[in-house]
Amino acid sequence: MNTPDKTIPANPEAEEAVLGSLLIDPDAVIKIASFLAADDFYREKNGWIYQAILDLHERREPADFVTLVDELERRDQIQQIGGTAYITSLINSVPTAVHVEHYAHIIERTATLRRLIGAAGQIAALAYEEAEDVDEVVDRAEQLVFNVSERRVRHDLTPVRQIMHGVVDRLDYLHRHKGELLGVPSGFSKLDKLLGGFQKSDLVILAARPGVGKTSLSLNIAVNAAKRYGQRVAFFSLEMSGEQLVQRLLSAETGINQQKLRLGEIGDEEWPMLMEAAGVLSETLLFIDDTPAVSALELRTKARRLQAEHGLDMVIVDYLQLMRSESRSENRVQEISYITRSLKSLARELEVPLIALSQLSRAVESRGDHKPILSDLRESGCLTGDTRVTLVDTGVEVPLRDLVGQTDVRVWALNDRTYQLEAASLSQSFTTGVKAVFRLETGTGRVIRATANHKFCRLDGWQRLDALRVGDRIALPRLIPDACGAPVMKTSMAEAALLGHLIGDGCTLPHHVIQYTTRESDLARHVADLAQEIFGTRVMPHIQQERQWYQVYLSSAERLTHGRRNPIAEWLDGLGVFGLRSHEKRVPEWIFRQPKATIAIFLRHLWATDGCIWLPRGSSRYPAIYYATSSEQLARDVQSLLLRLGINAVLKERDQEGKGRRQYHVMVMGQDSIRTFADQIGAAGACKTAALDECRRWMNGRAANTNRDVIPSQIWRESIVPAMQQAGLTTRQFQEAIGMAYMGTGLYKQNVSRERLARIAKVLPNQPTLAALASSHVYWDDIVSLLPDGETDVYDLTVPGHHNFIANNIVAHNSIEQDADIVMFIYREDMVKENSERKNIADVIVAKHRNGPTDTVPLYFDKALTRFADLELTKEPLDYGG
Repeated sequence: MNTPDKTIPANPEAEEAVLGSLLIDPDAVIKIASFLAADDFYREKNGWIYQAILDLHERREPADFVTLVDELERRDQIQQIGGTAYITSLINSVPTAVHVEHYAHIIERTATLRRLIGAAGQIAALAYEEAEDVDEVVDRAEQLVFNVSERRVRHDLTPVRQIMHGVVDRLDYLHRHKGELLGVPSGFSKLDKLLGGFQKSDLVILAARPGVGKTSLSLNIAVNAAKRYGQRVAFFSLEMSGEQLVQRLLSAETGINQQKLRLGEIGDEEWPMLMEAAGVLSETLLFIDDTPAVSALELRTKARRLQAEHGLDMVIVDYLQLMRSESRSENRVQEISYITRSLKSLARELEVPLIALSQLSRAVESRGDHKPILSDLRESGCLTGDTRVTLVDTGVEVPLRDLVGQTDVRVWALNDRTYQLEAASLSQSFTTGVKAVFRLETGTGRVIRATANHKFCRLDGWQRLDALRVGDRIALPRLIPDACGAPVMKTSMAEAALLGHLIGDGCTLPHHVIQYTTRESDLARHVADLAQEIFGTRVMPHIQQERQWYQVYLSSAERLTHGRRNPIAEWLDGLGVFGLRSHEKRVPEWIFRQPKATIAIFLRHLWATDGCIWLPRGSSRYPAIYYATSSEQLARDVQSLLLRLGINAVLKERDQEGKGRRQYHVMVMGQDSIRTFADQIGAAGACKTAALDECRRWMNGRAANTNRDVIPSQIWRESIVPAMQQAGLTTRQFQEAIGMAYMGTGLYKQNVSRERLARIAKVLPNQPTLAALASSHVYWDDIVSLLPDGETDVYDLTVPGHHNFIANNIVAHNSIEQDADIVMFIYREDMVKENSERKNIADVIVAKHRNGPTDTVPLYFDKALTRFADLELTKEPLDYGG
């Protein structure tokens, strides 16, 4: 009997109805975004449109016809979907958005069915591979089905009254069983009193340096729970074999030295005791799995089976860093984060406590007492406290040390899928002690000081600092988006202009008249007018010519007695820039809080002081636009402000060779940046205005050189050439398609301009990363220096989701927060202090307890038997040394 042909589950009409509904009512996306994804759509073009609508919603932009068309045009997808006519047809396809959820569930259902069909086909193919190990085939088959079901697991919003019944019942139970241990006992009285036993659904991290005893303690906990309290415990050992673990258990139970057991040196009188212990342990419900490099998915599968067959009360994993992740990534930090999230999810699913052992890095040994702290668990590097982080909501650059303990701030982070900067909230900010750091400098003069294991973004992924080399290109922002804040105000514009002049060429020292010096009479008059506009009759500007200079004295019109000050001095003092000498000058925080238009005014008038706008004569004719100062901080502030306007300036140090302080030049380079400077900033004063006009005329009709803002040449090897091969294009065909004369494979050694990459993305349309890189917010800057730079206090942030943030205008990786409910460390003073008075004592430090107190619990530790015990129950006399 033949089976009738079946069509692939899909409903294009429902897809069009969903998209039409969202265009009629953009707010309807809120109803479906939690369960419907772009890859649920059968027709690829419909998935593109839905993703564009989601992205617009994420950016708080309305998803109407105009904005959607613009978004699709920016992605070079508008023609591929059928043009604007298709968008119009979607709007006309449905009369109302009322039924959008119903349509969306149809799409979700058919997508799940398609995934099941795909999984079934893959499972069938696996089954035909007779050479494969059958257990591995079954595991991979389970994984395929689990991947489909995992997408459908979600929890909807629940009225509080439904949750309240369970909470009240539990409180009633607790009240009636006061003093009883409700969690899984550890067998250690003080630890159980502190934690109340290990609670259902909790993920517990137990961490220590190698050799301290974390495996021994976890085995003791497993045996105590299984033998004394009849708990069902699964112990996954990724490092030691089952035989080694059982030998440790017998040693701890019988008191027979492990070395004697290893060598078989067991006395006749010890055999009965050994056999009795073996019999007792054999009757416990302790299950051991010693599969090396087990994955989170395999562990989940095995734990589910055990729970179904025998029941399960607790899971122990030894240890976290040896687990394998299904989430393939060159970034081990993110893999570990994925694993801990998976373990937390498993603990919740099975409703059992899950204890995961973790290896601590050597960072703990850099501190004097070697005592572990929470930050030692975070597998990332650190930055120095003076590293500056730009806040999204204000535009202010804040030193990293000032963010410690804060969580309610937003920072800029790079979306490594779209390569756009996005706002992201930090969840942790903390210090990690004193560590050795390195000074990394890039070609544009960006500088950052970081530990050897801090990661930075190359085109091929995140790399530790100690794996980077001079010449490598790392990701920097091409621009910093405008602060989400201050409106443009006329008074702000005038204040910004006056501030620019006074920071540049003003004398604002205490016990000295406020004074401004210039060679240009029009600038002198303008400064006097600005002071009068802002402060009115409270000041009396006076211009006096002294040889080729014009001095503008900004005197107070009021008598300066009884604490009364010059209003300009008071104003500058309030901004934090009064009384600074030339090498101390900086841009006040107030300017960073301003929108682009005000920042541009400030830079225009600052440039009128120590700035240069010049077009040289002769064969080396090229515009020279730079700002010079003896203050490194002012130079870096100016570089940051230019970045707010989309100008990626270069900062260079200039040695005066004994003629004065070192100078710092902030240079605007490249025709695109110079044009942006001319259009957005402009010039103040007749002299610089004329020079800028001459630069404009020189650039007219000249093609821009694209050798600076380019994508590194490795993009050919990693993305473009494989995509060409996949598309069946020869080198000659490909180069013709992108409008180039044939130059063979030599092209693949060159960096790629954004304009050329955009053309390549159109020829290879199934490579969204190429289009994203072409229009990205990333500038790939080369490393020019990487040197040791001493030891200092270091800090880090945790930014969930993107796992990075902009620091010193460089894209830097962040620390990934642990998902644990409880974090415990084992610390043995006698391992780090030769003459310690606390011999054989191990401190279990409960450093994090999401639902209870933290404290330190001392336990007795017998090294020969690798056995822990409560201090007050220890029969052996404690050896305190001496």
